[in-house]
Amino acid sequence: MPVEPMVSPVPSRLLPPLILFGLTLGLTLAGILARPIESLSLFWPVNAVLAGVLLRNPRQASPVGFALVYLAMVLADLACGSAWQPALWFNLCNLGAIATIWYLMARLPRLHRRLRTPHGTLCLFGACAAGAMVAATLACVMATPWFEESLRATWLAWFSEQFSTSVLVLPVLLTAPSPRALTRSGSDSQPIRLAPLLVLLGSLSLSIVFGGPGAIAFPIAALLWCALSYSAFLVSLLTLTAGSTLIVAVAQNLMHFSVPQSEPGVTTLMSARLGIAMLVLGPLVLACVSSANRSLMARLAHQATIDHLTGALSRSAFTRRANALLDDRQQHTPGLPLTLMMLDIDHFKAINDRHGHAVGDQVLRQFANTLQDHLHEGELFARLGGEEFVIVVPGLAPEQAKFTAERLRRAIQDLHATHAEQHLPITVSIGLAGCAANAPAPSLDLLLASADQALYRAKAQGRNRIEQAEAQRQVI
Repeated sequence: MPVEPMVSPVPSRLLPPLILFGLTLGLTLAGILARPIESLSLFWPVNAVLAGVLLRNPRQASPVGFALVYLAMVLADLACGSAWQPALWFNLCNLGAIATIWYLMARLPRLHRRLRTPHGTLCLFGACAAGAMVAATLACVMATPWFEESLRATWLAWFSEQFSTSVLVLPVLLTAPSPRALTRSGSDSQPIRLAPLLVLLGSLSLSIVFGGPGAIAFPIAALLWCALSYSAFLVSLLTLTAGSTLIVAVAQNLMHFSVPQSEPGVTTLMSARLGIAMLVLGPLVLACVSSANRSLMARLAHQATIDHLTGALSRSAFTRRANALLDDRQQHTPGLPLTLMMLDIDHFKAINDRHGHAVGDQVLRQFANTLQDHLHEGELFARLGGEEFVIVVPGLAPEQAKFTAERLRRAIQDLHATHAEQHLPITVSIGLAGCAANAPAPSLDLLLASADQALYRAKAQGRNRIEQAEAQRQVI
């Protein structure tokens, strides 16, 4: 009986829109249930979260996607007992804020859109302000049947809440690393400095204890310190935490925050929201600048350490690490044997002359990758220049390291490099130098000179072979 081939299931195209619909429905229900009865929400993060989701998933930012968001919001309102007229209109206000923020931010380059530049952060503040204005204006159009306050008070209430919540929530979503980036950086993660975080928590406590309008500025120094110490994503989380804490404290009258009512409709909470939203601008911009500087320094350090073509250590980086290894051996493990191998690709100039430098670069990359696949942790591998490479093997004397060198020679000989369907034979000559156990180690310069002499003999005697330094033969 014939066996039918197994077919992998194709991901459904309906799944992402359904996820967007379910996310909107859940967020809206949570926001409705959390707000006070017959009052606007203290926080309404739904709009900011959905704008961030659509910016991070542009395929869902389609007419169908926006229609699903609106439908889910309306259904959530109706399920919680709202009449259909306010449900339709107020969620149109929410949709207007989401669409405005998305429209303005989606036109920025990805670097700005992900808040990796100060310009992107400033643009985000402008987009949040525009989205809040659209929502507040639409709310005022139909405010009379449902609000007792004046149009001015209604507009300020909507604007202050939408603007402050968007400014606090959106940076977290836009700077959040992808799961792949988290997996890739998990092994390289460094311990987080606790001092800036503890100072921030202390300053927030002092804000509540002292109270008054000026108290909302107490955490600014700690937030700036955090911006210099942490990633933009972590700083965004901290600004969200600090800002929401201060807004709740003001709303609950824990800070004795009062505003002179010289302007009709301006309440304490409105003033606090706007002040706190503008307060986090400085730390977010500084976090972008600091992250950009750290990335630049990391790239410069990588370029100074790693050969860009082969991925091996550069000559200068190898010199530093090899000297450090020899110094450590002399001070802590004087009995440890050590071997230095000098490797040179045979007839490499002929490959360049016959096939061009692009093919030569391809051969260098394949050569280096093959060697790296056969090396162990703790062994140094570097490109000295051209087709010449060097390997330092701690723990093996030259006599024992011959077996390692032979394994590498065979791996290169078996390397299948092709160009224009033509096989390119690649072989390597290797020179060894080093010191046996309990023997004093020569300087790096002497090891390199001895290995280079052995390499010269290997080439003179026919190439594709291994030779050991004469001085090392006498020592062993």
